[in-house]
Amino acid sequence: MFDKTNSKENGLTNHAVSLNRYPTPKYYFPRRYLLVMIGFLGLCMAYILRVLISTTVIDMQAEYNYSNSFKGLLLSSFFMGYLSTQLLAQPLCDKIGGKKTLLFGLTLSIISSLFVPLAAQSKVAVVFVRIVTGITQGITYPTMNWLMSRWYPISERSSLASRTWTGAYIGTILVDFISPLILEYLGWEKAFYIFAGTALSWTLLWAIFIKDDPKDVIIGIHPNELAFINETEEKQPSEKSPLINKAQSYGSINQEVATGDSRSDYFASNGASMDEQESQLVKQNDIELPYFKVVKILLSSKALLTLLYFNLVTSWGFYLLLMWYPTWLLSVGVQTGIELSFFNALPYFISAVIASAMGVVADKLMARGVKKIIVRKVLGVLSAAIPGVFLFLIAFCKLSDKTQIAFMVIVVCSNGLAAAGPQMVTLDISPRYAGVTMGIGNFVATIPGILGPLIAGVLLEKFNSSWTQIFSMSATFYLSGAVIWAIFASSDKVL
Repeated sequence: MFDKTNSKENGLTNHAVSLNRYPTPKYYFPRRYLLVMIGFLGLCMAYILRVLISTTVIDMQAEYNYSNSFKGLLLSSFFMGYLSTQLLAQPLCDKIGGKKTLLFGLTLSIISSLFVPLAAQSKVAVVFVRIVTGITQGITYPTMNWLMSRWYPISERSSLASRTWTGAYIGTILVDFISPLILEYLGWEKAFYIFAGTALSWTLLWAIFIKDDPKDVIIGIHPNELAFINETEEKQPSEKSPLINKAQSYGSINQEVATGDSRSDYFASNGASMDEQESQLVKQNDIELPYFKVVKILLSSKALLTLLYFNLVTSWGFYLLLMWYPTWLLSVGVQTGIELSFFNALPYFISAVIASAMGVVADKLMARGVKKIIVRKVLGVLSAAIPGVFLFLIAFCKLSDKTQIAFMVIVVCSNGLAAAGPQMVTLDISPRYAGVTMGIGNFVATIPGILGPLIAGVLLEKFNSSWTQIFSMSATFYLSGAVIWAIFASSDKVL
């Protein structure tokens, strides 16, 4: 077992020691970054297709005379479909693999978005198309979790996962900034054609470069990187040296294997060949529990139940603002065009920076000995308490329009703190069944995605376009989530 005490005495973090123990050639590109980059783009495209309606619906409402109630229904219809496939992702991944599951799901979601302009002439048809877009996209986050648990090493998991999930914020930024300009100069229909057409290019990258297991990546992977990825907290390889003691040229390794030398010719200092070490790693995870038994065990754990409550109450405000934020901006005096684009995108840009930075900070803190649960709790509490407080201020204090916008930016960007906090708990409590934990968590989180935008439309009609009731309700939910998370949150492994 690797001696963590010695690593601290030498002034090195556990992560730095792990990298030193698994050297790769100087100009070697770590293959795990393929999932970071292409997964990032996938989530970016997914959120573009999800959020685009929040801006285009303003012009659609004017053109087709939608009421606020129907507008709320249209904004929530994506989540009606999105809810239905959350729990199907893990079985699909286990049966056909995560690569195919995400490829088929997101491709169909892209294609369905191309039909929105045609369907908009009928209220029933446009709602149906948005439901289909949600159904086909519902597997996205659970499948990404399934893949990340196989591609990302434990010591980098918070930072790499946060960078991948940042794609959702970047997608929101792009659509919130660009779509008002497209609406201004080209019309709302063109926005769907431009964004969905661009998103199709992602499918090619995913199909070529992503595999279910990093060892199968088409451009090859260095044995040391594979060993680093497979290293676990429970059982780490010998401290003395990595799988290959010298950072040989990766090309020369491939050449030797190609000319007849087997993978078993590469030995660690303990005498075990690469094949033997991989076999030992596989044996640790060769027991596959039935799906419903996994769900039952997870649902009986305090860790997941706490996460489900947190997701339920915080997603209410997050999804409500995701769908209604552009409409609210117009209500406080923001002008269409470049001004709407700027304020629409600003909080999500800050969220992306925060999410990416917090992933790195979380890994560094844990490497320095800070308990994982402390990191997860602090980030979770802040991600819920800050929006709760500022939404109450917006709802009940007499503020200028500029102050309201500034406070709302703080509300939205605070969600970025959750990327290395509660969102990581889905991987913490069950790395083996990360797709199941994310599926259950997203299933519950999607319920307010349906109800929030829908109820907001009804309340706006009932209270003469006042946002006070909407924001005070969201603030209460946020603050209750902060309290429950602070008391009951857990990152202990369940399965």
